[in-house]
Amino acid sequence: MDEIDSTDKLQAASLRVDKALKRLEETVNSFDEQAKVISKLQSDVVRLNLQKSELASNFEHSLKKQQKLDKAASEVSLELIGAIKTIKSVLVK
Repeated sequence: MDEIDSTDKLQAASLRVDKALKRLEETVNSFDEQAKVISKLQSDVVRLNLQKSELASNFEHSLKKQQKLDKAASEVSLELIGAIKTIKSVLVK
C-alpha cells in the first residue's frame, strides 16, 4: 500500500508541476504579448510626437504667412484709399 500511496503522491505532484509549468508558460506568453503591445505603443508615441512637431512647424509657417498677407492687404488698402482720394480730387476740379 505504501507503494501505491507513493505512486499516487508522485503522480499528483507531477500533475501539480505540469499545471504550474503550463501557468508559467501562459504567463510568459502573456508578458511577451504585453511587451509587444508596449513596444508598438512606444513607437506610436514617437511617431505622434514627430507629427506634432511637424504640425506645429507648419502652423508657425502658416501664421507668419498670414501675418505677411495681412500686412500686404493693409498696405494695398491704404494705397487704394490714397488712389481713390486722388481720383476724387481730380474729378472735382
